Amino acid sequence: MHYQTHFLYAWRNSSASLAYVILLLIFTTTFTSSIWAVNCTPNEITLSTQAEVNDFQLNHGPCDQLESDLTIAGNDIVNLDGLSAITTVGGMLRINHNPELINLDDLPLLTSVGILLISLNDKLTHIDGLNALTRIDEWLVIDYHRELRDINGLASLNAVGGDLFIRLNNYLTSIDGLSSLTSVGGLLLIRFNTILENLDGLSGLTNAGSLEIKRNQYLENLNGLSQLTSVGGDLMIEENRWLAQCSSISKLVDQIDDAEPGPGPGVGGVPDVGGDILVGENRPGCNTINEILAAVPLLKMNAGLNDVWYDPETDGQGFFITVFPDLGKVSLAWFTYDTELPPVDAEANLGDPGHRWMTAIGPIDGNRSVMNVTLTSGGIFDTPTEIQRTEPPGSDGTIILTFNSCYSGTVYYDIPSINKKGYVPIQRVAGDNIVLCEALKAE
Repeated sequence: MHYQTHFLYAWRNSSASLAYVILLLIFTTTFTSSIWAVNCTPNEITLSTQAEVNDFQLNHGPCDQLESDLTIAGNDIVNLDGLSAITTVGGMLRINHNPELINLDDLPLLTSVGILLISLNDKLTHIDGLNALTRIDEWLVIDYHRELRDINGLASLNAVGGDLFIRLNNYLTSIDGLSSLTSVGGLLLIRFNTILENLDGLSGLTNAGSLEIKRNQYLENLNGLSQLTSVGGDLMIEENRWLAQCSSISKLVDQIDDAEPGPGPGVGGVPDVGGDILVGENRPGCNTINEILAAVPLLKMNAGLNDVWYDPETDGQGFFITVFPDLGKVSLAWFTYDTELPPVDAEANLGDPGHRWMTAIGPIDGNRSVMNVTLTSGGIFDTPTEIQRTEPPGSDGTIILTFNSCYSGTVYYDIPSINKKGYVPIQRVAGDNIVLCEALKAE
C-alpha cells in the first residue's frame, strides 16, 4: 500500500518526471508479484473459526503457497473466502468437521495438493470450487457426507498418485466430476455410497493400483470402467445388491495377457490384474468371473470351442464338439441313451445296451450351425465291418448348435423318428480351452 500511495502522489505531482513514474510502476508491479510467491507461515496451519479463515492473509501471508499441511475444521466456518489466493498445498489439505460449510467455491486457484481430505462436512452439497485442481500427489479422500450430491468440481483432475477413497456419501448420485482422471496409483475404493447408480465418471480411467467396488446398494453397472486396462493389485467387486452388468471389465478378468510387458490381449505376459480377483454377492451376471465373461457375446465359432460339453442335469451324457474354422464346418458327437430303458434281461457284450451315439455336421454361420443328424449301425468293436448310415443325410433329424459365449451354449434337436424336440443347455466339462476361445474371440 505504501508504494501504491507513493505512485499516486507522483502521478498527481506535475513536477514528477515521466521516467520516475514508469520506474516506480515497474518496481511496484515486481514487488507485488513477488510478495505473493512466498510460502505461507508457519509450515503447518490450522484454522478453526471463520475469523481465522477471514484473516488468513493477515496472519500468515501475503502468500499463495503452503509447503506443509493446512487444516480447516471449525463449527462456525461457512465459507473459505480468505483462502481464495491459495494455489498449492504441498502437504495435506484437511477440510473436515465443518458442520456449516456448504461449498468450496472460495478455492478457485488451487491447482496442486499433496493429500486432500474432505470429510464429515454435514451440509456440504458440492465442491465446484476445486475446478482448477489438476494434480493430487498422494491421497484423495471424500467421505462421510450427508448432503453431497456430486463431485463435479474435480473435472480438471487427471491423476491421483496414491489412494482415492469415495465412501459413505449418502446422497452422492454420480461421480461424473472424475471424467478427466486417467490414473490412480494406489487403491481406488468406492464403498457405501447409498444411491450411486453408475461409475460413468471414471470413463477416462486406464489404470489403478488396486480396485474395490463394494456395498453401493443401487449401483447397476460398471460401464464407466470400460477403459480400465490394468489393475496392479487386487480387484474386488462385492456386495452391490443391484449390480448385474459387469461385461465392461471382461478384458480385465479374462485369462488373456500380453506377450510383451503390460496388460492386453495375447498370451504369456503381464496379467491385467496383478492380484486376486474377488467377485460375488452381486446380482446374477456379476457373481463370478465366468458370469462376467459369459455376458460378452460370441459372434463367431472358433477352435477354442473344441471340447467336451454337457448338461449337469443329465450327467453321464454329453457332446464332443469340434470346430473347423478353415473348412467352415463344425461336427458334433452326442453320447446318450435310448428313449426307454432296455429290458432288464437285455445283454450287451460291451457297455449298456441302451447306449446311443448320434453324430452331426453342419456349416458355421456366426455363432450357430444347423446340422444334419446321422445314425450309424452295423459295426462291431475293433473289427472291419460295413457301416450303415442314414440316407439321405439329415433324414434322422436336425440339430441347431448355438454358442452365446466361450462358456455356454445350447443344443436344439428335432428327431422325427422318435417324435422328440427340445433344448439342451451345455457347458464345458473342463475349462482348459477357455483362454484360447477368448483370445480367438478378441481377434
